[in-house]
Amino acid sequence: MANRMTPPAEGQEKDVLLVLDKQQGKVSAVKGIDKEGNLQTVPPTQGGEFMQVDKNSDVFSNFISNFFRKFQDTSGLELFSVKASEAEQQARAIEDNHRNPTPEGSKRTEMLRVPKPDFHEFKQGYRFDPAKIDWENLKKVGITADTLKNTKDFDRVMRGYKSRNTYTVSGTVGGFYLKPTDVKLSFYQAKDGTVVPKLHGVQQDEKLLQRPFHEHGFTKQEQGNLQGTGNLGGIAEIKDPKSGEQIPVFVSRDRYTHELEYMRADKWKCPDTICNVKVSPEQKAAFEAGQAVKMENLQFRDGTRRSAYLQVSAVERGLEFLPRSAVQALQQGQQATQQIAGIKDGQGVEFNGHVQPGAQGKSPDKVQPKDVTPAAESRTQVAVNTEGKTNEATKQGKEPLKQGQQKPTAKQKEKQEKAQDKSLKADKPKKSRGMKM
Repeated sequence: MANRMTPPAEGQEKDVLLVLDKQQGKVSAVKGIDKEGNLQTVPPTQGGEFMQVDKNSDVFSNFISNFFRKFQDTSGLELFSVKASEAEQQARAIEDNHRNPTPEGSKRTEMLRVPKPDFHEFKQGYRFDPAKIDWENLKKVGITADTLKNTKDFDRVMRGYKSRNTYTVSGTVGGFYLKPTDVKLSFYQAKDGTVVPKLHGVQQDEKLLQRPFHEHGFTKQEQGNLQGTGNLGGIAEIKDPKSGEQIPVFVSRDRYTHELEYMRADKWKCPDTICNVKVSPEQKAAFEAGQAVKMENLQFRDGTRRSAYLQVSAVERGLEFLPRSAVQALQQGQQATQQIAGIKDGQGVEFNGHVQPGAQGKSPDKVQPKDVTPAAESRTQVAVNTEGKTNEATKQGKEPLKQGQQKPTAKQKEKQEKAQDKSLKADKPKKSRGMKM
């Protein structure tokens, strides 16, 4: 059965849709859509069974959007919206102008034409397809694609990031009234494949940093870093929500919404150059350890050269230029980068790292292992040898890892497998030979 709108109430005349087939030069009225999504049409005669719509309604907008999505090549078709009582007369006028166009006739038909919606181009690097987003629903709370484009957030949110700007939203959503509030916007893909908007309001929980974050408890110093610079200033070990394993992460706090976000530290790769300046091995190590680094003589797009502090941000999913407030926090001694080598882990194996802010100024012989954040290449070593943690590669290991070692050597792995086989044989119950009488 065709999908039809209910007839308009008395005194509330609605519109009907006319479709022009350019090849045949014929205008028909839209009756509805069948189960396969195909357009059903009838002659536009007076009193015909037409699909009647309110062109200011969401139903009309959704129908038009779905029509143009289904019929990607609409060069041979044109849609027009006319009053139901004028359908036959306007259909004849559109046909006449198509056969013998005149300036006056073209002007009249242009006023009736239904424009093709702007589906926004799917660019390379986008994580989400703009055409799969329900913009009409998002418009109800006050956010449109044009709003995002005007604030230069459109490309950013399509690539999977949270918007940099905040937007005031209000309206009725899902039967609930949303009072005017400022939010940031992001999108995520639901299990059914639809792209869903997510509104990020301001977190008012003052004790948020005092609570465990994925089973990681923040120290006083880490809490101060998150409040002062927006970044942890080191690497945290948290429980992976999917695998349950302990993973190293960067943790950051959104400076406006106060939300905590994390990004895997072992998956992030430091760039070789920043603003045409080569990143030294020491600077790379500091970035990988979550520290803030001052880069000198950076060349910006306007041609100027300046110095700036950078740090890995989980909110930005990579390096960010620290804002003035964060730089002031650094200069007040909340964070600094002091490298140290030769510190010994719990098994007596040396490792390299960065002295934590609370221990800055101590002479190297006075610095304790607990005062040091391991460098990227030493994280696994310290986690296994000092903290007794394991991952998939090290869980069967009995021997301590060597300096910078990430996984067991071939010889260690062979030993582990032999020990495991021996253990399995020992656990296997012996066959009963019965009882002699």
